[in-house]
Amino acid sequence: MRTARGLFPRLCEPGLLSQALSATTRGKRRRPDVAWFLFRAEAELLGLRRELADGSWRPEGFDLLLIRDPKPRAIARAPVADRVVHTALVSLMEPVFAPSLMPADMACRPGLGPQRAVLALQAAMRRHRFALHLDIRAFFASVDLDILRGLLARRIRDDAFLVVLDHVLDAGAGLVDRPAVREWLGLDPGWPPRGGGLPVGASTSQFLAAHAYLLELDHHIKRQLRVPGYLRYVDDLFLFGDRRADLRRWRSELQGWLWGERRLRLKHPRARILSCGGTLDALGHRLTRHDLRTGRNATRRLALRVRASATSCAGRTSGAAEARSLSTAASLLVP
Repeated sequence: MRTARGLFPRLCEPGLLSQALSATTRGKRRRPDVAWFLFRAEAELLGLRRELADGSWRPEGFDLLLIRDPKPRAIARAPVADRVVHTALVSLMEPVFAPSLMPADMACRPGLGPQRAVLALQAAMRRHRFALHLDIRAFFASVDLDILRGLLARRIRDDAFLVVLDHVLDAGAGLVDRPAVREWLGLDPGWPPRGGGLPVGASTSQFLAAHAYLLELDHHIKRQLRVPGYLRYVDDLFLFGDRRADLRRWRSELQGWLWGERRLRLKHPRARILSCGGTLDALGHRLTRHDLRTGRNATRRLALRVRASATSCAGRTSGAAEARSLSTAASLLVP
């Protein structure tokens, strides 16, 4: 297992923070908060570097945005300065965890993503007879921060760097504990436990949840259970085999491992075993061995974005023609 030292001095380097700023603000420079930060970028980065170096840096916290996409979600938004630090932290952790990641882990990795994952799923359907789709219940909100800190400490032998990570984890802990938020998300009163979890929307959350927290799950599935076909996209697990009995056994063993090792629960403990000769709904698509179509919810989300762009263009005289084209495209997507 690869471990890392000396990450904290690199975190305080001006060059790394500048790179993190560029990555954080790419495609977002028109937003008022981003534009203001970039206007004062030199002073802001100097202040961040000074606070990180003397140990006084503390995240400003997160604001929650409740949306329906199409199911209810609570998206956490951090100030630009915090997002720069988040991006810098992830850029330093990626080389530490990358050698241990398995090809089956396809989220939040350069060169992979949902499109590659969908194609890999279709290829697995062609090779195997049966499929099993497992989903972790309220995954981000259920992450046990004490377990996560232990996993990070095994990989990163740099106390100052871990202290900065602790501040980020503490700032996002318990964001969904408010009754109104839990009601919006439809969470049960007793689950997930209060006081923990990772905020959806932060780059650190995406990396830590997808890779650090479930890294050993991938190795358990491939090395111990010896599942011949397997793919994971964050908390969506897809298992493929040629005997129903094997899939039932794997489902039971995974349920025990998730609870015993990570204090996680499956959303559907008795998830159906599907024939690969039929249809698999996965990652916003409907798959068969010979066909791939965008799912209804994904199509509606795209139509909403196109209509929002049309509305934005309509507010500008020069964009009238573009607005008409976008409106036509939206009507073709969803009548």
